[in-house]
Amino acid sequence: MTEALKSLIETDRAATLAINGSDSIFLDGVAGLYTEIYVWVPLALIAIFLIVRNITPRRILVVLLMIALVVLICDQVSSGIFKPMFHRLRPTRDESILHLVDTVNGYRGGLYGFFSGHAANSFGIAVFMIWLVRELWFSIAVSFWATINSLIRCYLGVHYIGDILVGMLFGALVGTLVYFLYLFLIRKDRKQHIYRDYLILYTKTGFLRNDIYTFLCFLAGSFALILCGACLMV
Repeated sequence: MTEALKSLIETDRAATLAINGSDSIFLDGVAGLYTEIYVWVPLALIAIFLIVRNITPRRILVVLLMIALVVLICDQVSSGIFKPMFHRLRPTRDESILHLVDTVNGYRGGLYGFFSGHAANSFGIAVFMIWLVRELWFSIAVSFWATINSLIRCYLGVHYIGDILVGMLFGALVGTLVYFLYLFLIRKDRKQHIYRDYLILYTKTGFLRNDIYTFLCFLAGSFALILCGACLMV
């Protein structure tokens, strides 16, 4: 192992420990709730509503299949190829750092952690949706959601920051490539809107702005629900 690689690994560990854990019951509650699937079910349903309401019927199934493809690629490459290939232990499983890692509710994850499937999936879906919707506040909000969803894995101690960053980049790449695959599949069905006031009510890709703002309200509501739930745990 070269000195440069050793230095990179040590920096990765130091950055991970800086993010990992705290003495705050409130922050532990936030982290625990943020990773619960049921918290995000209403938002997922609103996202489906956003797609169904703003995508032509012939494209709806294609969009949903593309999102499923993003998740499939990110999950299989992470869990099926990289983790078995690199055998990089999670911080919660690595004996050289285990005693320094804080966990939440005893959660330690699986054995290997490079790269993070959660980060890849989060950024894969987020980037695909950003390309699909093309609205500034939607892009900012979804990017924020994906970033927190990824970094919180470091707080839980189940990933190094390097696992997260590689997962983010891989997910963003997959989301982008799958979006361009989607454009290729619908190339004969694409329509150009030319009337003057179109962009006041809609995005360039035909999404009604009011529907986007409804989605953003549900996203904000999900964050508020997590914070309130964490307060009740204190």
